[in-house]
Amino acid sequence: MIRIIIAEDNQIVREGMVGLLNDQEGMEVVGEAENGLQVLDMLEKGLDTDIILSDLNMPELDGIKLTERVSSQYPHIKVVILTMHLRDDFITRTLEAGAQGYVLKNGNFEALFEGIRKVYAGDQFVAVET
Repeated sequence: MIRIIIAEDNQIVREGMVGLLNDQEGMEVVGEAENGLQVLDMLEKGLDTDIILSDLNMPELDGIKLTERVSSQYPHIKVVILTMHLRDDFITRTLEAGAQGYVLKNGNFEALFEGIRKVYAGDQFVAVET
């Protein structure tokens, strides 16, 4: 079972992602957060997760800063960025920060599911086609 924390400040998007991921065989959302600080709080309290699916732009602690913190403090946890930004500099910055995946929100669901599975398996995944 791939355990996932979703970090997304838009409640409608976050709740939709929870439903989609929980419907996938082998995936379970174990936590939801509106920002990166809430994710770090969950991890500090011992929430066990394999992947953080994070928006890039969030209040208080954004996806890049969250990725940097997770990569240094919890190197066994993988980060997949889910965003609207199709810019090379964002992709480069997130991968340099330690993210293993980058998926566009306006892409297809299969790319997201494939990305989560590949990152969980130890691969890097970038899906930038809409």
